[in-house]
Amino acid sequence: GCGPGTYGIMLAQKGNEVIGVEISPEGARVAKERADKKKASFMSVIGDLEKLPFGDNSFDICFCGWVLHHLPDINDTIAELTRVLKPGGKIVLAEPNESNLAMRFSRFVEDLPLLRRWVLRAGWDTPNRTITRHQHYIEALAQHGIIDIKVSSCFPGGLPPLRTKYKKRASNFIVILAIKVLFHLRRLIFIIAYRVLPKPLNGADLLVIGAKSE
Repeated sequence: GCGPGTYGIMLAQKGNEVIGVEISPEGARVAKERADKKKASFMSVIGDLEKLPFGDNSFDICFCGWVLHHLPDINDTIAELTRVLKPGGKIVLAEPNESNLAMRFSRFVEDLPLLRRWVLRAGWDTPNRTITRHQHYIEALAQHGIIDIKVSSCFPGGLPPLRTKYKKRASNFIVILAIKVLFHLRRLIFIIAYRVLPKPLNGADLLVIGAKSE
């Protein structure tokens, strides 16, 4: 799920040869244009993560960033990522940390009917979201032959940028104020959780790393 190529291009600029997979033709097109402008060794292909268009044992590293929580079942995708990974190769998963109590509270609030409709309309979330905790990633990876699994979590601590369409609506002061209050309240809850809870339960983002058995 390389999207517009943000992470793939960053990896390519560090000297890696990178291939990104994106199910959206428009996303793959944008990724290619951005890579060409930056002269990065990054190629985007249209494809499905649950049926990758690559042969077995093709890659040294498979990185799947903030994609798996959009799928109803992570097992098929992890099976495919493992299949195309070389023996001894690394698999890296980055996802929202659904094991974090603050994240689960945030999801609960976001799923309140009125707020949910607003969040989707504003484009801050997608309707296809599955709650997957860190144990599920570990179990799925182990089931498909991944060893030396390590889990870590972090909280970047920033706030998402306020969208331009909201900035331009000077008359909509109450809506803008409400958005800022909600974001700051959410950030405060995550800061408290990060300081109080043990790893990997404390961070907003989850990183799971493992290696394919030889």
